Amino acid sequence: MKIYEIDEKTKKISLKITNMDDLWFLNNFLEQGDIVFGQIFRKEDERNDSVRSKKTERIRINVGIELEHTEFQDFSNRLRIMGIIKFGPEEYIGFHQSLNIDVGTDIEIIKKDWKKYYIEELKRAEETSQLVMFISMDDEEATIAFLRDYAIQIFADIKLKKPSKESDEKFENNYSEIISKIKQYWIENMPIILVGPGFFKENFYNAIPEQEKFKKLIVIVNTSYAGERGIYEALNSGTLDTLLKEQRLKIEISLVNELLDEIGKNGNFAYGYENIKNAIDYGAVKKLLVVDKKIRDEKIITLMKEAEKQNAEIHIISSSHEYGKILENLGGIAAVLRFSISNHP
Repeated sequence: MKIYEIDEKTKKISLKITNMDDLWFLNNFLEQGDIVFGQIFRKEDERNDSVRSKKTERIRINVGIELEHTEFQDFSNRLRIMGIIKFGPEEYIGFHQSLNIDVGTDIEIIKKDWKKYYIEELKRAEETSQLVMFISMDDEEATIAFLRDYAIQIFADIKLKKPSKESDEKFENNYSEIISKIKQYWIENMPIILVGPGFFKENFYNAIPEQEKFKKLIVIVNTSYAGERGIYEALNSGTLDTLLKEQRLKIEISLVNELLDEIGKNGNFAYGYENIKNAIDYGAVKKLLVVDKKIRDEKIITLMKEAEKQNAEIHIISSSHEYGKILENLGGIAAVLRFSISNHP
């Protein structure tokens, strides 16, 4: 994401969508009543009778749509914004319209409700836009995935053939399929994390031709497991902290782990609506974690605003990954506290 302007006085934000993660963020960032400016196509004969042309042509117009709801699916490449045209040519005002937002789109937003924690999340989204590829493998299967801001996106599972006892082969046929997939999805300067148990990943690395440009960007990490489980293990190991310190999903995993550590030692934590409300009443909330599915709930919004007044950190956690689902199971809202409130009356 590239931010052009943030104007608190006019509640206006101008930005460019640079990757699919930005679409996920925007889906959570936009709220009912916000005005989103962009370009749409309308048919000439959709205007009112006084200006209707005999010819039916599609024309491009600039409009501002008052948002009613959005449509977005995980890992899709488009966000649909639906609402009523409030700004634009007079003959189109009042029409229902959908606005498609794709990677590369420039948009302008006027927020109905200016929330400091949303703006902080917006700035984080601009800073954490690096795409990382993972290859997680053992002797049976290789999993190839992207580490996105909001989830692990698996795009290939390749079964590996075991060498026969009579053969000295090093899986060249399998390795060529993995290399082909990498070349299909890899983009210039993208880091590749190669994880898994045993020596299988090293065998694969050694089989990659030296002329392949992506080879020099591979980082090898030992894990006990392969597959998606191995990727999460690598993210939790601390080995990749320097490389992925700005990666949003890595940050979210760290936040949920911090909460789980406090729960495990019966320390400074709270979860669930009533317990969080109580913690806010005591001014005890240090970090408030809210799953993305809850951020339009009016009761949760009220808690977030109250926590913000107390200078608590507000973090939106994606429900699309394993740790977001843990937070969902805790009621969708939880907090790391400044102090324990268990002994308070």
